[in-house]
Amino acid sequence: MSITEKKLNEAIEIPFKQAIEKIRQEELSLSDMYVCVRFEDSSIIIYDDMNRILEQTVIDEWEALKDEPDGSVEQIISSLRVVLNGKGMRKVFESLDIVGPFSVILVNEEHEQIEELSVFDKDTFFLDDDLLKNWDKDLDDFFEKLMSDVK
Repeated sequence: MSITEKKLNEAIEIPFKQAIEKIRQEELSLSDMYVCVRFEDSSIIIYDDMNRILEQTVIDEWEALKDEPDGSVEQIISSLRVVLNGKGMRKVFESLDIVGPFSVILVNEEHEQIEELSVFDKDTFFLDDDLLKNWDKDLDDFFEKLMSDVK
């Protein structure tokens, strides 16, 4: 991980940790958390499931992405996923009083869902895209090896 990438991840973690601290202080029980990224000013707004603002800040490291045409949205979503699915953040989220499955969802400024960033549930194991990406090929290869003895 490069220094720039590490700095970006740390900058993204801060508002989430501050939002989680506010949840703890107010003793809230959540079923979902919503994240709105305003691209024009590189800000992130984190909402609870009642659309109350938990945290709002500017991520200066996203400024450089403004000049990139279509890649910026995907890079922001990717960086949010990396942070939210990291071991440290997963432990922080799982320590909350949440109603599972608890989702962190990216929304636009009208609160319309864009993408689910992460899911936390203490009782359920969720498969991610990386695991499922080559699932068909792996099963086909396994089946071919298994059936080669029968032919």
